Amino acid sequence: MSAMSHYLESGIIGHLFKEITFSSPTGIYIGLVGNYSSGSLESGSFSQELSGGSYARVSGGPGTAFWAPPATTGQTNNFQEFAFPTATSDWGYVSGVFIADAEGAEANILIYGQLTTAKNVTTGDTFSFASGDLDIFFK
Repeated sequence: MSAMSHYLESGIIGHLFKEITFSSPTGIYIGLVGNYSSGSLESGSFSQELSGGSYARVSGGPGTAFWAPPATTGQTNNFQEFAFPTATSDWGYVSGVFIADAEGAEANILIYGQLTTAKNVTTGDTFSFASGDLDIFFK
């Protein structure tokens, strides 16, 4: 996953070049999307996020307990498994993932990406990212 949202891009540019404070998020939440389209995620829209059937974003820190130290190549991955609740109804195909700075509607999307392989989540299924499976990198 390597695409930054407009929100994060603007924050970094403002911080580096305009001396505008851009604080680290106090929370990191991983969310899932169906019908992946980078355009809406880029602009910060949650319109593709899954809903219903006990779906909820999962907490991902921040902190070194959650994420591996950045490599010199500008990447990290998850230290812990990120397990979503068991689906109590069909979620449909999960095709993308995003990381946001809050759990609710007030959140800002930070980064997002498409899954290598979409997964159809039906009633009773689980979805998770095993330790080391959620790669974050910038090119």
